Amino acid sequence: MERTNTFTIDDHQKLWELADNCARLYNEVNFERRQAYIRYKRFSWHPKHLYEKYAPIIGSATAQQIINKNNEAWRSFLSLKRLEAQGRLPPHIARASMPRYWKRNGGRELRIIIRSDCYRVDDEYLYLPKGLRLRYKGELKWHGMQGRLEIIYDDVDEAWRGFMAVKVGKPPLRGGDKPLYIDLGVINLATIWFDGLKQPIAYSGRAVLADWWYWTKRIAREQSRLAKVNRAKTSRRLRRLYRVRQRRFRHAVNAMIEAIVEDAYALGISKIVLGKLKGIRKNNHDSKANSIINNFWSFSYIIRRFKEKAEEYGIEVKEGGEYRTSSVCPRCCSKNTAAKGRLFKCLSCGLEAHRDSVGVLNIARLHEGEVNGAVAHPLLLRWNGMRWKPKRAMNNQPMKTLEARISRLQPWRVSTVFT
Repeated sequence: MERTNTFTIDDHQKLWELADNCARLYNEVNFERRQAYIRYKRFSWHPKHLYEKYAPIIGSATAQQIINKNNEAWRSFLSLKRLEAQGRLPPHIARASMPRYWKRNGGRELRIIIRSDCYRVDDEYLYLPKGLRLRYKGELKWHGMQGRLEIIYDDVDEAWRGFMAVKVGKPPLRGGDKPLYIDLGVINLATIWFDGLKQPIAYSGRAVLADWWYWTKRIAREQSRLAKVNRAKTSRRLRRLYRVRQRRFRHAVNAMIEAIVEDAYALGISKIVLGKLKGIRKNNHDSKANSIINNFWSFSYIIRRFKEKAEEYGIEVKEGGEYRTSSVCPRCCSKNTAAKGRLFKCLSCGLEAHRDSVGVLNIARLHEGEVNGAVAHPLLLRWNGMRWKPKRAMNNQPMKTLEARISRLQPWRVSTVFT
């Protein structure tokens, strides 16, 4: 499997010169190809004259890597054009657009691409072509066969960042057929359950939601200030606010995913079944939730991170359908139900439960899981900015696994049990 080591690199004048020339080469290659595609619908994959122009300046290997990077962008574009002609574009892509230039905020986007055999890294220094040795900060988490290195200038934090691709061995899939079921949502980011767990566990998104709204309001104030001062649409401060909001959200999500996957591995889980989100943008009528879903809440990011993290532990991740899982009774399978807020009631058998518990238990039923004896209301974990903690704990002692949490925590409300 492929992973990336990320670190910051000390500033150096040669980095600026090298990155500027790399951007110039990429933009010139891209310009010629855009013009050739518009006029003739074809172009050369090997611009020899541009390679010969920039190879003495940035190095032959680096020049070839820049051209290869542009080749990748154009191959992706041509693949999308073929799908567009067949009417099979992915739903999140309106139309296929030609690759853009390396430009940002009125200047060139500074980026360097180094071939895998042209750099070396030790515990303190990064060694680049032309005898350039730079100190870096950061931990090299992944060790294996190194791939190419991309160095990008971050104009928000005003720092050089290195992204080092690494190929590491993929662990074998875990044996057995014990699955963990997860229902993703907005109010509760994830509700989980597996066979043998007496009470579903829900990761409340209310604190994350409140934090997101706090930074959203700060962004709105900054946008209003810019419009009044000089009618600008962006600034370094505004871009930093956007980044802070995104990083805080992703920190909470990644901490949740890490806790779930590590606990699943410790409990012998061999497969994770994620409720496949479909139509959530159309079906949600709450204005605040709608704003989050459409503007910031990235379910695709959450699903991707689940797959990446589970892969490191040899756990399979499968997306399963969750159509009507929150509107069918998990005890009697009746559709004669009513819902108000987060509460669910079956008008046939009288079951009262939390909607997210109903959703995750119905996902389990759809995939042949047994839910007899499961508590109908979840155990709630909340985000405190550092870790996910339960609302009420006994003896204030840490809990390392889901089983420990269940055995040492009190239910957060009076619960009904499925029988």
